Amino acid sequence: MLTIHPNVEHRAADYDLDCETLRGLWRMEERHFWFDVRNRWIQQALDCYGLRPPARFLEVGCGSGAVAGALQRHGFSVVGIDTATVLVEKAHERFPTIAFVSGHIDQLSPDLGPFDGVGLFDVLEHLDDPVSLLRSALMHAAPGALVVATVPALRSHFSVVDEIAGHKRRYQPGELKATFIDAGLLEVSEHGIFRVLRPLLRARRAALVAPTDPAQRRLIMLNDFRIPPFPLNDLLRLLCVLEARIGFGSSRDKAGPTLLAAGRKPA
Repeated sequence: MLTIHPNVEHRAADYDLDCETLRGLWRMEERHFWFDVRNRWIQQALDCYGLRPPARFLEVGCGSGAVAGALQRHGFSVVGIDTATVLVEKAHERFPTIAFVSGHIDQLSPDLGPFDGVGLFDVLEHLDDPVSLLRSALMHAAPGALVVATVPALRSHFSVVDEIAGHKRRYQPGELKATFIDAGLLEVSEHGIFRVLRPLLRARRAALVAPTDPAQRRLIMLNDFRIPPFPLNDLLRLLCVLEARIGFGSSRDKAGPTLLAAGRKPA
């Protein structure tokens, strides 16, 4: 099911949604190790905090469906919403049995909920007021629902890539947890993930300069969307999968280039 609300305003301050950039994004979601492993971390979090299929799950900022499709494969009943219509249409093309909505969270039909789980995956870093979006999403959550989010982390890793992608910030350890608490969530925990990538990310981002020329900035984004060559992509996937399998418990309250937080809506 696909629902498109008219006159939905999408923040174009994020990377331009031109055809070449979108093709690069979609190739990444299908083949890049990072997207595969992020889905594994998300599934680990849901399992650890007791949310299991066939629970109803709302993904806010679903993009073109990379996470929603993985959750559906695990047996969850998923609804995805995003303001970028071109991404939502791609999500529907990929996963036609998932309910996708192009619109703002306050346009989501109450008939689709309430949800047992809510996810915001690499969304909050784009917002000046992430607490407001979390509170709006909670309006569609059942009492006691699990809320999970991921954000890029560590200010020392902030680079032109973050700037071009429309990131307002990279979160410091503890800040995502504090955001959840400010939104009224309970039993909040925070995990630092992708820790094995810290040296690689630090070196790669430090080498970048911030050009002012739009063409050069676009080229940086397109380069960032490239798939690591074989066998590097598979090697990095293996290292990150091993971290995800054995390290979820030990990732709590640790610093990593991505933070994952979980909390519950009050009963």
